Amino acid sequence: MKPLIVTGTSYDPYHNLAVEETLLRTSCGRRILYLWQNDRTVVIGRHQDAKAECNLEKMKEDGVLLSKRISGGGAVYHDMGNINFTFIAPRGLLSVDEDFEIISEAVRSFGIYTCRTGNNDLGIASSGAKFSGSAFYQSGPDEDSPCFHHGTILCSCDIEKMGKYLTPPAEKLERHGVQSVRARVANLGLDSGKVKESIIKVFEERFGEAKRAGEEEADPGMVAEAAARLSSHSWLFSI
Repeated sequence: MKPLIVTGTSYDPYHNLAVEETLLRTSCGRRILYLWQNDRTVVIGRHQDAKAECNLEKMKEDGVLLSKRISGGGAVYHDMGNINFTFIAPRGLLSVDEDFEIISEAVRSFGIYTCRTGNNDLGIASSGAKFSGSAFYQSGPDEDSPCFHHGTILCSCDIEKMGKYLTPPAEKLERHGVQSVRARVANLGLDSGKVKESIIKVFEERFGEAKRAGEEEADPGMVAEAAARLSSHSWLFSI
């Protein structure tokens, strides 16, 4: 079966996360790359408390959406200067190291070399500043259980907004301070459309020619059901 590449066209976080979840649930052993973008959204991890992680009042004033993903990890700010990637495959096939190699090779085509800045992060080699963070989800313990590795790529994100809408935990503030937490991330300074094209190119070089599709590839009924759940107050404010 050919790999599948899905490029999203919606900028709505609830829809996009629903598409991601639906692609995972219906992957049937297929390797999938999903590339998508959210406009002005704070996304928190599954086990995080929105009231502790976000400045909800400022977000409401500025029309910034709150979203919660099914994976773990920390809170992040998304806008149109950020790309989200999702690699979906059976547990026995998914390799986080291989995924990072694909992202790194794609970025290197623009003359930017990368480094691992943590188990789940990629940084710019020349400065060590983080431009990509990621998280993981697996649907079961078996080798054929579908799972995903997803994350962000900061191309031209408004980094100042991170300090405005995110409220880092006290221990992080004690270690780094607000300014240094913000300074630890950086944009690649690249066009997001070109970065997407480069990721797709490297993915196909690695896994072979893929079927290319839009988000309509995901079952509309399943997407609608998942979007309703992922946008519900009970989901967003559960802990």
